[in-house]
Amino acid sequence: MSGPRSRWRHRLLAVAASSALAAGSLAVLEVPAVAEGVCAAPVMADAVTTITCTAGGSGSLTVPDGVSSAVVTLDGAGGGSAFDGTPGGKGAHLVATVPVTAGQTFNVTVGRRGANATANPQFGASGSGGALVAVTTASNSPFLTAGSGGGAGGAGIGSPAYPGAGGGDSGSAGADGHGLVPDAQGGTGGGPGTDTAGGAAGTGGQGADNEGANGSSGAYPNGSGGAAAQGVFNPTGAGGRGGAGYGGGGRGGAGGRYGTTGGGGGGGGGGSSLVSGTVPGSPVILTDGANAADGRIVFAFHRDAPTVTGISPDTGLAAGGTALTVTGTDLAGAVITFGAGNPATGVSCTPTSCTATAPAGTGTVDVQATTPAGTSATSPAVRYSYLPVPVVTSLSPSAGPTDGGTVVTVTGTGLSGATSLTFGPGNPAGALSCTATTCTATAPAHAAAGFVDVQVTTPGGTSAVAGVARYTYQLPPADIDVDLAAQPGLSLLVPYLTYTLTAHNTGPGTVTSATLTATLQQGSSATALSPGCTAMGTTVTCGYGTIAAGAASAKTFRVPLSLLSLGRVSVSATRTVSAPSDPNPLNDSATATCTVVSVLLATCP
Repeated sequence: MSGPRSRWRHRLLAVAASSALAAGSLAVLEVPAVAEGVCAAPVMADAVTTITCTAGGSGSLTVPDGVSSAVVTLDGAGGGSAFDGTPGGKGAHLVATVPVTAGQTFNVTVGRRGANATANPQFGASGSGGALVAVTTASNSPFLTAGSGGGAGGAGIGSPAYPGAGGGDSGSAGADGHGLVPDAQGGTGGGPGTDTAGGAAGTGGQGADNEGANGSSGAYPNGSGGAAAQGVFNPTGAGGRGGAGYGGGGRGGAGGRYGTTGGGGGGGGGGSSLVSGTVPGSPVILTDGANAADGRIVFAFHRDAPTVTGISPDTGLAAGGTALTVTGTDLAGAVITFGAGNPATGVSCTPTSCTATAPAGTGTVDVQATTPAGTSATSPAVRYSYLPVPVVTSLSPSAGPTDGGTVVTVTGTGLSGATSLTFGPGNPAGALSCTATTCTATAPAHAAAGFVDVQVTTPGGTSAVAGVARYTYQLPPADIDVDLAAQPGLSLLVPYLTYTLTAHNTGPGTVTSATLTATLQQGSSATALSPGCTAMGTTVTCGYGTIAAGAASAKTFRVPLSLLSLGRVSVSATRTVSAPSDPNPLNDSATATCTVVSVLLATCP
């Protein structure tokens, strides 16, 4: 029957041990997971690469790329039973998180469960201890070990016979064998392995005829349990063999003899476990006495979550389409997002960088990378700003001369950083200066009168065409000075007065059209009109075409005289309409007065 020392012990250790393997930076080259010997081929699922190593023998494995830690699970092997069914001890269950680097090699030894005893007609055979289950470095330095259970002690086969003792669980001593006190006592159990040494050998039982053989101590470090041969007397039970561990368990002592009565052997001690080089702050789970089967080791390499450390450029158009580079770690296969749920397109990644095309968006957003291992953290250093598209809402003034020079204030949004302000396609303004909401600029010259669209271009784009952003080009004003001159044209047949109606353009612009109207006295009429003039009653209307600044254009007509025309004859003229605008109305009219003495005599000053 097992003693109190063979009960399971459950321990949750928060270990912050110094690391025998420093976690270095990740390698740039892809390093596949490799397993050899007792280790099966890597199994990859999402962000975890698992390598399982089963009993029995040794092997090695290589750490894959993109990981900096691994969760390693070890199950120590169980101890063998005695022929009468007395059980061996159980091995430890150990789970630890350890630092790793890509390409690093670990060696593994995965032992089997201890063999059960077979019948022996002369003495009670004992069970074997569980074999070593351990992880070592590439140089075979101990790293992680799960203690295995000790073998059960053999029962005496005499008459009467006494049962042997159960093997010790990992980290525990084997139980003492049963016997007859003081004539045929059982052997004591082997001691447990420790962190510094193998377990002590059990002591042989006292006997009236023969004293039982002592056990043997366990090996250290990463040694087998005590298993040296025992000279056992008929009909006593042999001591159980120790379980392997960082410190191997000791072998139990054999039972003593008294005539045909034999004492039972002590159980073998359990091996101790080793936890070395774990990730600081990571919990280590060590459960002694958990596994009665073969040993096993499982490496679970959890791919590191990606990090984003930089983005270039960090600004772009609101419409998207900006080509950029994202830098960081563990980026292979990543999805790059610009704010929540807004993925980039054309993404291509290596472990340390991605090229991508920014999607459309607004404002300033976090750029993050997502892989099956997780999503990168947000940081002010990896934010992307969408440049606003400029908008023009008003112009002041909204009109000016075709020769340019008018200082115009443009109001709107998103105007800062403007690179150009155009008055129609390909016609940039001068002296451009902008804030976020206003721009001032000098309107350029334009070939013709009419309206044009004013647009602002910034790194964020070009403002849209809008009615509120139209500028009207006007021809420069042209001042028409009206002159009316009269001269007698006496004739025996039809005496008359000749009038010359002149439009002088004093500038500064060119007259494109003008109409001057002369008003005759009642009862008068006009004849011999110049081309472009018409008469209706006492009104003469003359139209003028283009007149350059400083030039003049004249039209003539006649007013016949009669006896009714004697005395003062007065004719007035005025500018009726002209284009472009006439800025000075004071010189837009004139009067010519003549004195008619007779139909043969008239004077005109």
